[in-house]
Amino acid sequence: MYEYSVMVKTTDVKSEELATATGDKLSQIVGVVLGNTANEVSKGVESFQGGGWEIISHQLTRFDHHFVTSFLLRRQK
Repeated sequence: MYEYSVMVKTTDVKSEELATATGDKLSQIVGVVLGNTANEVSKGVESFQGGGWEIISHQLTRFDHHFVTSFLLRRQK
């Protein structure tokens, strides 16, 4: 049996960078955002709410110049 939780991280990107980004540049920005966020979260799950979590999925959403990444976590009860 598992218990579940969600961890959310927000990253801001300069508006001007996004406004003029080509498809390739946007892909690069998203890759950097996800890479940095994944590194932070993978370290954070060790202590988040007592630790022992594993990431089972994620969702990246863009709001204006903010990227919000939510991670679904689970651990053994």
